[in-house]
Amino acid sequence: MPDPVPEPPVKRPRTGVDGALETAVLFVDLVASSDFASVLGLQDYATYVDSFEQLCQEQCRYFFETLHKDKGWVAGRDYDFKFLGDELVVFMHTDNARQNIYQLIALAITLKCGWLGTPLNASRVEGGAPSAELAAGIHIGSVWAKFSKGAYKRRGFAINVAKRIESASREGQHFRIYVSDPAMKRVNRRSRNILFSPRKIVQMKGVVVPVGVYEVVDSFLDPKPRLAPARFNRFRKVARQAIGANSYDLWIHSCLQVSEEARNKKKRKKVTDENLDLCRRTLNIDPKNASALHHAAQGMRERQDWESARLYLEDLTGCWPGFADGWLELGRVLKKLGDTAGASHAIRQARRYGIDVEEEPLPERPVS
Repeated sequence: MPDPVPEPPVKRPRTGVDGALETAVLFVDLVASSDFASVLGLQDYATYVDSFEQLCQEQCRYFFETLHKDKGWVAGRDYDFKFLGDELVVFMHTDNARQNIYQLIALAITLKCGWLGTPLNASRVEGGAPSAELAAGIHIGSVWAKFSKGAYKRRGFAINVAKRIESASREGQHFRIYVSDPAMKRVNRRSRNILFSPRKIVQMKGVVVPVGVYEVVDSFLDPKPRLAPARFNRFRKVARQAIGANSYDLWIHSCLQVSEEARNKKKRKKVTDENLDLCRRTLNIDPKNASALHHAAQGMRERQDWESARLYLEDLTGCWPGFADGWLELGRVLKKLGDTAGASHAIRQARRYGIDVEEEPLPERPVS
């Protein structure tokens, strides 16, 4: 959705001069890495961390240098990424702060997909064990920076906060991607394809004031174009088996469903019978799962079962009243069913939560 009021460009310190720089920061780390370190030998643990580093380096280069090459971002000036010890840190400070937050969320999601597809996780899933997980924290704030030799040297408490948020995200129940209050204020309802948890307060070590965070609960981002091609093929291969092994890691289902629908976009049924069954199995575990409800409704629409589609979408909008696309699809289904008043209400709700007026007209009221 376009920004109603464009933000002023980020102020940057001049070359060689110290100054404040608004920076979005992403930390990504291995969940339970200490547990792995305690049971793996030195060489095996080094291989485990090396596998993560290789993924981070490869995916970040693809994400910034190939996927977004048309944006004109310059390494060092607009973004930077480093692998430190056993964790990744990414900085973004382009002229669009809202974009920076959104892109870091997208990058975190693709890293999770890429990590699932690594040989290490493929082997664990094949053996019936849950996959090793990643956690991520995203924050935005001002740092003290100096631009020299094509890159920024940054110092600031905002970096520490981002790291603490990543540490807290390991306790997450969904995507394990936490977004801070300041970051959330930048994206919020402007991001129609990501759903967030309610705000919660977490006490963080070394941070005196409690920090408000939001977890990414569901995503309708297609990981395929955002993930390095070879990495995506491995993710797709492991994902279905992982869903059976990781009953509650439903983020895998969400990413798989979105990519499968996009893959089948030229077919009559974008949601195949197999994927529709995945939706039903997911809803048996989590009846409020937004991705499962949305794709189940899509599957019913494609099979001309408009009443079942309506029921799924009513559940979706009831559980996620701020999800604009849920209301939009409900309005379209109610139009098909001839419920003019219901369709008008649903479409107006979709507009209320960010859908453009041009995207779906209101139904014409019957002449009395």
